[in-house]
Amino acid sequence: MRRLLLPACLAALALSAAALPARAQPVRFVAFGDMPYCQPAAPERCPAEEGRVARLMATINAARPAFSIFVGDTKGGAELCTDDKLLRALSWMTLADHPLVYTPGDNEWTDCWQGRAGRYDPQERLALLRQRFFPGAESLGRRPMPVQQQAAPFVENARWQRDGILFLTLHVPGSNNSRPAEPGEPGAAGLPRGPAALAEFEARDAANRAWLAASFAAAPEARGAVIALQADMFYRQVCGQGYDSGYRAIREAIAGTARAFGRPVLLINGDSHYFVHHEPLEGVPNLTRLQVPGEADAQAVVVTFDPAADRPFRFELIGEAGSPPARPPCAGYDSSIRSTRAG
Repeated sequence: MRRLLLPACLAALALSAAALPARAQPVRFVAFGDMPYCQPAAPERCPAEEGRVARLMATINAARPAFSIFVGDTKGGAELCTDDKLLRALSWMTLADHPLVYTPGDNEWTDCWQGRAGRYDPQERLALLRQRFFPGAESLGRRPMPVQQQAAPFVENARWQRDGILFLTLHVPGSNNSRPAEPGEPGAAGLPRGPAALAEFEARDAANRAWLAASFAAAPEARGAVIALQADMFYRQVCGQGYDSGYRAIREAIAGTARAFGRPVLLINGDSHYFVHHEPLEGVPNLTRLQVPGEADAQAVVVTFDPAADRPFRFELIGEAGSPPARPPCAGYDSSIRSTRAG
């Protein structure tokens, strides 16, 4: 009888192991933004900047990510907001041999009213972006993936899931989220003006907060979450200068949502062109911010997200650093933030 017990026990153990769910795998993807930055004063250098982005796309492809997220600013702020400049990114985004998700930045539309950008109507430029970059419920890239889009006109906001992790984009650009400055607020001269700009901001800001809430409500069992947007919403807190009124409501919404969610949340932004990762909000220890490099540094960040790990996020820089590499926008990025440029 004892000889029969061992095979029976082994068979029972095998059946039990087969019944256990497999451990969910980490998700590996790429985040980047703020490139190429061509300078109108030196147009001869633009092909070189575009070439750096093309080489970066080849490097990203070689990394074989599940998908890439581009967090805005497909051109320099001093470049004219002509159709060809705004649509230039479509050519290099098609180099991605994987799905590529894009959320707009301020250089593509918010700042187009400025003289250096050609004094275009920002809302008309935004309409062009929505028409050409977001025509349907799928990503860009050679192998697009389906995404859920917010209802028109806010079709640039997307969400999707991969291996139990929620991903979503919010249209929050730099230049104060395209909100006119409050009376006495620093930086007013460079910000949008007038009642039409304020009305656009208020509608989009409310839509962003609604999309954030709806996305988390649609994925109550998610193991973790990633929120991607363009603006450096923490610049004023870190650097002690600049505007902030356009970011308060969405920043508070993200903080409250992440706190209630309780599982790891990664907030990705560009805008300040310097690689940083830290926990930006006191009382929300499950929220990590990743700021991607850009402009001088034609680099991307390979993100490995394993919500079950003690350290859920691993970051690896790929691509070409500038010569010299980008400097931090203020001393606070070196002294008050646990910042690293090497992974």
